[in-house]
Amino acid sequence: MEKKILEKMGIIPVNKDAFDILTAALKILIEYSDVNSLYPLKNENISVLNILKDLNSEEIEYIDSKLSENNLSIEECQIKVQKLIPQGERKKFAAYYTIESGSRFMALMVEKYLKKLEKDSIVIADPFMGSGMAITQTLELIGSEKVEKVWGIEPLPLPALVAYTAILTALDGKNQLIEIVVGDAFETVLRDFSPFNTKSKLPNADVILTNPPFTRWKYLDKKYREFLLKIISDWGYEKYITRKEMSLQTLCLYLSDYILNQNGLIISVLPVSTFYTIYGKGYKWLLKSNYNTLGILESSSRSSFSEDSGFKEVILAAIKGSEASFTVFSELNDNSQEITDFLMENNGSFSNKYSQDLFDINNLPRYLNINWLSLFGKRDLRNFLVEIFSEGFEKGTLEYWEDALGSKSIICGVEMYGPEFFFIPNKYWKLDNETSNNLTISNLEDKTVLKLEKQYFIKTFRKPSLYDSIIESPLESYMLSLPPIEHNELNKDLRNYIEWGVNSESALPAIKSYGKYWYSHVYKQMSTKKPFGHIIIPDKVDLGFKRRGVFANYSSKEVAASKNFYIVKDKDEKIAKILAAWFNSTLFFCILTLLGRKISNTWTRLLKNDYLEIPLINVDTLNENKIKDLCEIFDEISDQKLDPFWDQLDESFRFKLDLAVLKALGIKNPEEKVKKMYKILKDTNN
Repeated sequence: MEKKILEKMGIIPVNKDAFDILTAALKILIEYSDVNSLYPLKNENISVLNILKDLNSEEIEYIDSKLSENNLSIEECQIKVQKLIPQGERKKFAAYYTIESGSRFMALMVEKYLKKLEKDSIVIADPFMGSGMAITQTLELIGSEKVEKVWGIEPLPLPALVAYTAILTALDGKNQLIEIVVGDAFETVLRDFSPFNTKSKLPNADVILTNPPFTRWKYLDKKYREFLLKIISDWGYEKYITRKEMSLQTLCLYLSDYILNQNGLIISVLPVSTFYTIYGKGYKWLLKSNYNTLGILESSSRSSFSEDSGFKEVILAAIKGSEASFTVFSELNDNSQEITDFLMENNGSFSNKYSQDLFDINNLPRYLNINWLSLFGKRDLRNFLVEIFSEGFEKGTLEYWEDALGSKSIICGVEMYGPEFFFIPNKYWKLDNETSNNLTISNLEDKTVLKLEKQYFIKTFRKPSLYDSIIESPLESYMLSLPPIEHNELNKDLRNYIEWGVNSESALPAIKSYGKYWYSHVYKQMSTKKPFGHIIIPDKVDLGFKRRGVFANYSSKEVAASKNFYIVKDKDEKIAKILAAWFNSTLFFCILTLLGRKISNTWTRLLKNDYLEIPLINVDTLNENKIKDLCEIFDEISDQKLDPFWDQLDESFRFKLDLAVLKALGIKNPEEKVKKMYKILKDTNN
């Protein structure tokens, strides 16, 4: 019977825990409704109770009979219901709900907001409600007398029911103040906030407390993606859409802005990618132009503010249409009351202990604006770089990459499908010999020997770990770059190699993706992208540098690289040497540490757009002596096997390289600055 009831209601998953949560919520609703059974609730005009309408009298009576057996509190239901959602649905809806510390901060902020603005009552909303945890604590703290309306939207019926029940409990049973819609937030807002809808029960919000979904764009249905982009554009946010492949949480924030009143408060849990990806660029623009962004806070004890989320998250607090002030970038731990008081009373004063965490986001230099996470912590490192960069830009010895080299000067390496086929050597074949015309390879298992025409192979950087200790590393990998010619036009050994790729399935990814001329997809990229250069940069690195002694690699001849690298293009050998020295300097390591996109505890990366926005040594301003000094130290170390980076800070060659870089930039007291840089880096790493 329980299974049948849950299926009729559209509740997932269909199991005993879900039924227990259902009965616990309904039991509490009955207590607040002054009725003795479930049947009268079936006819109530309450959205979350529409799940009862298809149940027959026998099913209603069965639920009634189980109510007395359930003693779950509504708080327990709020936590349990989110853990019940099947992984597939959780991935689809990105259903990760706010933890207690995040909800407490939201509650304290709303309490302070009410006092500061001297408002008698407010409309509170969460268009991405979940089980209502973000709102419930707030209502318990401020009291029902301060509430004009509470409304929310939730696509799953059981969390929606739990949220309604929790809010009803917090409001002492005042159901006239509550409106919870079971459905899609974008479709609901489109319908209810239409100027032609005169019967909408959803007013604009004074306060939005939310934890929006951040489902990957590619997982959304194509028609739904098109729908989202259209309505967001129709609502007036087209100028903030930086590209068609958006992030869902950014569109959710535009929706929130659309329904938020002037001088309204938004507090939202967000993935950190909102503030450093190109997808979030538009929302950062909106915040800077239309909001007083009070603070962006990270947790000091865990990576996220959501239950069971593995993503790094922050909490944003901002007031719409308010005069911009300084923004706090700090940690939220057991300091909720203290930091709330500062956020709501901050008038630009720098007397508080959070004064070092204050930033004017409307006047950040480009290199800090690309990644607002660089504003958290690392004060000494950030201040040091700002000092160096300010001096370098003033002297003209530093320039932004895009201005110095152009936007097309850096490209991602070649993406291939089936590396154990397209790379030679690989785990099946070893390279025995090479001449000016041929590569001779042999199969490690059956000892087959093939002689392949060298004209179809390109020397290539394969994976970063192979080149992490020598700047000018010897290259021993080739990539097959075969034009789209007929199979029977190839020599016998090359045909045999292709047939081996098919039979062994090592080439299967390319076959599935590219059809007849699957073996030519690398050649096509070589022809269009022309991914060749003297400088090769790894896509991502472990800042622990436990093995890695170099960051960027150099080749006296132009070479290609796989998608695990970026390639700096179109620079002559001398300029390339200077840039390679720059990328392997400790100053650049500082840049990477501060401005990199953190993707785990120690791993970081810069994407193409990040590189274009970071400062770069301006080679055009260097005189012959400075060029000579940089090239000399570079030549001394370029072919040497170097110890892991952290072990180099006591080596004379490292000091000599860094001193030459700072002298080239024209930095005052360069010896002193190098020593200071080493101390700051060591302190940052401890």
